[in-house]
Amino acid sequence: METPDHTNDADLSAFAYPDGWFVIATADELKPGGIITKPFMGKDVVLYRTKSGLPRAVAPYCPHLGAHLGDGKVEGEDIVCPYHKFAFATDGRCVRTGCGDKPPQAQLESRHVRDWNGLIAVWQGADGRVPEWELPEFDWTGYSAPIKGVRTHHGSLQNATENAFDPTHQQTLHGWESNDVSQLPQTDGHHIHLVTRLTAKGLPVTLDFKLYGLGLMCVEMSLERADVRAKFLVVPAQVGPLKWTYRETMRLRISWLSRWPAFAQKMVYGLLSPALFYLWYLPQLQQDMDIWEKRSYARYPKPSATEGPLVAYRRWAAQFYPTVEKDRPDSATSGKIVSHDRPGAPNDPDNIRTAMAAYSAGNGASIPEPQFEKSG
Repeated sequence: METPDHTNDADLSAFAYPDGWFVIATADELKPGGIITKPFMGKDVVLYRTKSGLPRAVAPYCPHLGAHLGDGKVEGEDIVCPYHKFAFATDGRCVRTGCGDKPPQAQLESRHVRDWNGLIAVWQGADGRVPEWELPEFDWTGYSAPIKGVRTHHGSLQNATENAFDPTHQQTLHGWESNDVSQLPQTDGHHIHLVTRLTAKGLPVTLDFKLYGLGLMCVEMSLERADVRAKFLVVPAQVGPLKWTYRETMRLRISWLSRWPAFAQKMVYGLLSPALFYLWYLPQLQQDMDIWEKRSYARYPKPSATEGPLVAYRRWAAQFYPTVEKDRPDSATSGKIVSHDRPGAPNDPDNIRTAMAAYSAGNGASIPEPQFEKSG
C-alpha cells in the first residue's frame, strides 16, 4: 500500500484520510435537543442529540433541497431542516414535511457514532464500510475527574501517535535522562502496543502506549515508587487537508489515597491533577507542538539504526489508508509494503531493513521482515 502524502507539499485536492474511529466533540458539547456542526476530513458533520439522549451524526445537507441541517432544530427524536421543515427520524427516513405533503422517499446520510468516555466519536469508513472494531472500555474506579484539552494544528494527525514510537526524542527534545524499549511494538490488526521506561530527574517512569487505530491512543504513565498513575486518552482527528485537532483527557490515580475519606481524596486530586496537567504535561506537550506546527510529515523517512519502533509504527499505520489497491494481495492486510517507483523511493526498503536489523541486534528482538514489491 502506498504511503499517504501528508507533507506540506501534498496535493490538497487529493489529501488522504484514514479509516477508523475519531473523536470530533465532547459529550458535554452535545446537550439533549442540541445541534452542532464539526469539520471532519474536509467536510462538515452535523451532530445532534435527541430528546431521549441518543447522539446522531449526519451529513450536513438536507436531501430535499440541500439546506444545511446544522441550522435546523431537534423535535423529539427527529432532526428538522430549517428551510422547508422536512423532519428525519434517527434511521434517516423523512417522516414529515413542513407543508403537510406526504414525505418523499428521501434518506438522510448518517455515520456510526459513539458516546464514549465523555467524548463523541464517529466512524470513517471508505466506501461506506461499517465499523471494523469497537472502541475499548476503561475502568476509571479510583481515578480523579478528567481534565480535558483541545487544540488545532497544521499537518498530519499522525504527529500525535507517532510521537509514542519515537523514544529517542524524549532525550533530544524533552531532556529526559534515559529511555529503554524492552521489546518491539506488538501489533494485532488495528491495535499496537509499546512500553518504554524512562528516567526523569532520577525518577524511573514507565510509559505504556496502546493505540486503537489512528484516532485513539491510551497512555498510562506510572511512577511506581510513588504508586501514582496518570492515564491520558489522546484522540487526534484530521479535520481537513493539513489541519488536525489534538484532544486529550487526563485522569490521575494515587493508590494510597483510596484509604482516605472521599472529601480528602477530592481535595487532593483537585490540587494535584491540575498541577500535573498544567505545570508538567502541557510544557512537555508544547515542545512537541512547536515541532509539529512547522513540520512537513516526511512521506519516506530515513530511519536511523535505533528507530525500529518508529519503522514498525509506520508499517502498521499504512493499513488505515484505503486505496484502489485495497483488495489486492499486496495490501496492508497481507503485511506487505508496496514500494513505488518515484524519485528517492528505491533506497527506502534498504533504509528500513537496515534500521530494523540494527535495532534488533541492539535489543535482542526482531521486527518481522517486510515483503517489498514493486507496483507500477
